Amino acid sequence: MTAVPAVGADALHQALKTYFGFSEFRPGQIDIIRDAMAGRDVLAVMPTGGGKSLCFQLPALLLPGLTLVVSPLIALMQDQVRLLRANGIEAGLLNSAQTATEAAACFRAIEEGRLKLLYVAPERLLMTGFLERLRQMAAISQVVIDEAHCVSDWGHDFRPEYRRLASVRERLPEVPILGFTATATPAVRDDIVNQLQLREPARHVASFDRPNLYWSVETKDRGSYDRLLARARKGGSGIVYCLSRKRVDDIAARLLADGIEALPYHAGLNAAQRNHNQSEFIRDAAQVMVATVAFGMGINKPDVRWVVHFDLPRSLEAYYQEGGRAGRDGEPGECVLYFSAGDLRTADQLIRSRVDAETGEPLQAVQAAARAQLQTVVHYAESPDCRRVLQLAYFGEPFSAPCGGCDNCLNPPAVDDVTLAARQLLSTVARLGQRGQAYGSAHVIDILRGEATDKVIAQGHDQLSVFGIGRGLAPPRWRTLIRRLLADGALMQRDGEYPVLQITADARPLLKGERVVTLPQATRGATKSNSRRAAAGPVDDPLFQALRQLRLRLARENDVPPYVVFTDVTLHALAEQRPLNLQAFADIPGVGQRKLDQWGAIFVEAIRDFHDS
Repeated sequence: MTAVPAVGADALHQALKTYFGFSEFRPGQIDIIRDAMAGRDVLAVMPTGGGKSLCFQLPALLLPGLTLVVSPLIALMQDQVRLLRANGIEAGLLNSAQTATEAAACFRAIEEGRLKLLYVAPERLLMTGFLERLRQMAAISQVVIDEAHCVSDWGHDFRPEYRRLASVRERLPEVPILGFTATATPAVRDDIVNQLQLREPARHVASFDRPNLYWSVETKDRGSYDRLLARARKGGSGIVYCLSRKRVDDIAARLLADGIEALPYHAGLNAAQRNHNQSEFIRDAAQVMVATVAFGMGINKPDVRWVVHFDLPRSLEAYYQEGGRAGRDGEPGECVLYFSAGDLRTADQLIRSRVDAETGEPLQAVQAAARAQLQTVVHYAESPDCRRVLQLAYFGEPFSAPCGGCDNCLNPPAVDDVTLAARQLLSTVARLGQRGQAYGSAHVIDILRGEATDKVIAQGHDQLSVFGIGRGLAPPRWRTLIRRLLADGALMQRDGEYPVLQITADARPLLKGERVVTLPQATRGATKSNSRRAAAGPVDDPLFQALRQLRLRLARENDVPPYVVFTDVTLHALAEQRPLNLQAFADIPGVGQRKLDQWGAIFVEAIRDFHDS
């Protein structure tokens, strides 16, 4: 491939404004773009809303030939192509949902040299003869693997078909490969490099902090639905994630009965119904989508204002990605996790159900990994520490509390000193270990509380010196403490048919009195409001609302989602700056040449009419 090193900063900024409507790059974008232009392999990890798509779309416009973009979902491809075309960029897609006529038209556009970007599913890219046919039609300048975390089974969304993408390197040895993802731990990043056979890639890892998002945990109780309803009634698009299809259907029906335009989304619905519901949500015909985790990756709706997890997510990585669907436009969003210790039983049942399809035997390694991921989520939910510190540490990024944008920082919970109880617990586990024995949480708690169960008596554990020393703490509190010590590393859980507790070397400082352990007094319900949770910009400005209505009308007339016309960020800027001519309108963020030509006069006229009224 021939790189284009001659393109300077001025030309890059000009292309940015012409095609995407922005005058400045976001942090990290220009460095990734320069490496792509230089023909290097790239691994880029940028949080949702950070502008990662532009980092390969802009080079695709400036490099000779065709850029292939591998994407896991049809909806994701369709959305990206729709946005590119709205900006005047020739892009196409090939997928299984197309007719033969549509596919033929796409191939014709490639052959005629009209396309700069082609979106394909991994299965299509790897079909026998597909790449060879493309290479006869056009020079391939780069191959982009979007959602690259799907290649790693260490990640939260592994897809077997992505594993086969390693063969692209062998079939196109001279073509740079660029992997992009919004979520990847250090281990997943290394796995992506290995699986895709990237050659000395330029690694770019942006901060995982999303400063526009407010993170909180609330008690899951009888009042949870009422709090959800109140949140929906405040307005703004929202997503509610649930673990089961039944819960999805129940909550969607209740919201609808209470006057909220809500729709369900899960694998139990047929494809036509799922596509319809997704389309209604994207086009603002429905306010709330209630969904299983099957919904999300293919959604690029930038103005989701809040995300509620009604049930525990599978991992902290999954929670970060799913919650991060809020505020993709950079404006404030709210991410709430409802937590109840009772959810752990359901989660454990799901983990135990992971068995070999042929033998029915437990997949112990898979179950152990799932329990470790669940433990991290539970620690996040129960910890009194800054939510951002916990999240970012998971991705290997240090962060200093307080963050000013989570419940624990803005409304610190009252805590109990449970150091003595923690030492009693560790001593009990240690004494059992000295006897060459190991037991699960329930049995250890029975010993601490002096419960003379048949099992305790049969093992002679009622004779231990620690028997009954923890009667003052209720079983749920002991279970919370065990989870805390597992998260801190003072305890470990050996997996098997019946997981058992073992003490670790990290328990020594606590046993010697060199560490203090605290627990929040209670998991909270709704937390206090704060300034960062209020929607930014002139939401109540009559001009902003008038522009939103104009955008909605134009979107429906052109059969596109409203954000394809302009995002809320652009509308806020229009309402604030009130440009009265096309020259001033062109300076608004998000207004590129194509949108200036297509929509500029219409919006300027609306602003003038408002100004004169």
